[in-house]
Amino acid sequence: MSFLEKIRKNTWLVLFFISISLLFFVLDPNILMKFFTENSTTIGKVNGENIFLKEYFDRFQFLKRFREDDPDHYLKNDAWKLLIHEKVLNQQARKLGIQSTKEDFWKAIEKQSIYSKIIDFQNEKGKMNMDKFRLYLKNLEKIPSNLTPQIEAEKNIWSYEKNSIPKKIISKKYVEMLMYGLNTSFIEALLNYKDKNSFSIVDYIFVPYSEIKKEYNIIKSHEIYDFLKKNKFFYKKENLRNLSFVFFRSYPSLDDEKNMNFEIKKLFNKFKFSNHNSIIVSNQSEKPFDSNFYLKKNLPIVFQHFVEKNNQVGSMFGPVKENNTYIMAKLSGKKMVYNSVLCSHILISHKESIRFFNNRTKKKAEKIAKMIYDILVKNPKQFNSLVMKKSDDVINAKKNKGNLGWIQYEEKSEVFKEKKSFDFFSLKNKKGTIGLTETEFGYHIIRIDEMKDIKPAYQFSIIIKTLIPSKQTEDLLYQKIVQFMKENENSSLNTFINNARKKRYETIFLREIKNHKWNIHDLNTELDKEIINWSYEKNRKEGDIKIFQTFNKDYIMVFLSKIQKEGYPIEEIKNHIIPFLINKKINRYLSNIIKSKHMNLEKIADFFSKKINRSYKINFYQSMIDNYKEPKVVGYAFSSKLYETSKPILGERGIFFVRPLKRFNTYKKLSYFSSEIESLNANLRKNILEKIGDVLIEKSNIKDYRKN
Repeated sequence: MSFLEKIRKNTWLVLFFISISLLFFVLDPNILMKFFTENSTTIGKVNGENIFLKEYFDRFQFLKRFREDDPDHYLKNDAWKLLIHEKVLNQQARKLGIQSTKEDFWKAIEKQSIYSKIIDFQNEKGKMNMDKFRLYLKNLEKIPSNLTPQIEAEKNIWSYEKNSIPKKIISKKYVEMLMYGLNTSFIEALLNYKDKNSFSIVDYIFVPYSEIKKEYNIIKSHEIYDFLKKNKFFYKKENLRNLSFVFFRSYPSLDDEKNMNFEIKKLFNKFKFSNHNSIIVSNQSEKPFDSNFYLKKNLPIVFQHFVEKNNQVGSMFGPVKENNTYIMAKLSGKKMVYNSVLCSHILISHKESIRFFNNRTKKKAEKIAKMIYDILVKNPKQFNSLVMKKSDDVINAKKNKGNLGWIQYEEKSEVFKEKKSFDFFSLKNKKGTIGLTETEFGYHIIRIDEMKDIKPAYQFSIIIKTLIPSKQTEDLLYQKIVQFMKENENSSLNTFINNARKKRYETIFLREIKNHKWNIHDLNTELDKEIINWSYEKNRKEGDIKIFQTFNKDYIMVFLSKIQKEGYPIEEIKNHIIPFLINKKINRYLSNIIKSKHMNLEKIADFFSKKINRSYKINFYQSMIDNYKEPKVVGYAFSSKLYETSKPILGERGIFFVRPLKRFNTYKKLSYFSSEIESLNANLRKNILEKIGDVLIEKSNIKDYRKN
């Protein structure tokens, strides 16, 4: 079994080398529009620190690999949350001067990395043998990435581990510092153990709340206010703001679209008859000119269909319009290439190259490479001997005499990422052709050993243009907004919203906003925090209106309808008081019945027409009855006299009457509760850590650009 397969057997291992480059080619043709628009590499910020698209995509792919049944939007949200937590913890750690050392790094490799689980790197005791692993790394560094897909994958795994482990170490140190001294005592562990092993046998009757007379489920307003008067010191208001929103979308006008259509037609005709494709694309398109040639299977689906019928150079595609995006393309190049080339190389590295093997300068490496190239052009037969003598790809030279194996045409940009390219897929090349090329690994003297599978490759010159509102359209929109604001300057909230709806503007009515939040439910723009901060400014007053403009030039008008100073809102108070008052009423009613008739459990069963559940076993630790948590009922069963019927106990789901019959335990005399302490410590730290994480996130300035 290969190394890679062994890694895959450990399902928790991180495999972040999935290529994004061909992702769009298997999607719906409509994705073409999005594919050809330029995306930012930054998708968010945490306290000013960038969250990059690559790290977000890598985290998403990791989750997708091991949670295949979960919808993508769940995985995207989880990937986002994980990145936020990681960055927040690392930022706090850096503030405190927490760092990771080389010693920390290698300890983490030994105990926490994916490699520690691979049998090949373990000794006879199952522990990681670092000598074996370092030898593996040394050999891996010398092997070119392009030798086999497996080697490339292994190199990517090591690259990921090198980057991620220091972050894990810093987070772990920070958490350990916070958790220092947060431990469960021996007494707590002992009590917890006893609770788990304490049982009671009871008879009981259960009456659901729905069967109790309706009048005891109704609480009148005066009862709530009477209770509040007596207990007002328990209830304070919360610091809140009530905001409502009106949206003014910035859309191109019909005149804008008409003008754009005219310009697109003009541009199409100019493009069609021009020989300066790259210049026109560079000047007119939102996406740079791409000079590469692609095999048919690597083109977007719509272009694959296009070349089946229009494969003559100069053939035009489009223009097509998707939403407000226009696209046109010209088949500007076509050539026949070898799809598979077998080649060998001599590598001359330098200190600026990746995985360099010496300290020679780039200039000296180039001079040596050119000298070898000149020798081999005159005498190609010396290639094999010079591979052994001169190549810095030592392992490959010894094992394969410089042979790189069969390289596919679509792999060339991934394999070589040419700076000064030798096109070894060209039909001009013959067996034995020698070429010189530069890559990030250094200089390569390439020899073509074999070629096969001739296929056509296509170059498309593509123009992307987005229809946006003209300045005149934007000015008219702003005038409408200002006019609407003037008309509603002294309006009530209801009038403000109704007037907006009459004009068919989008609205969001009444959102309760807390100061420490960084987003507004249903709004979710990059302006959320700015709007929240505005609403909490000292000089704000109820009825204030303000206009905000988003990055995409839409406008949001915000109406501040209510300022509530610190304390609990009345609705939350009612939600807390009403169940309490209902329970109080029911308890009084039932207690009076039981007291007046001196009922035992059998009489209570007759009174309510219920069956007695007999000899039911209850565990104190779990507090479960019929698969439901009922802590009050269980508490009574362990604290009351045996054979005595309880007063009505108001449980989570209804009324219980309980008669305890027997109590017993299954204690085993343990001299040391290490496992119990360890379990309680883990739960305690997990709960505290979750709360700390939530607090840190609430206090952080987090920006989410994913929608953009």
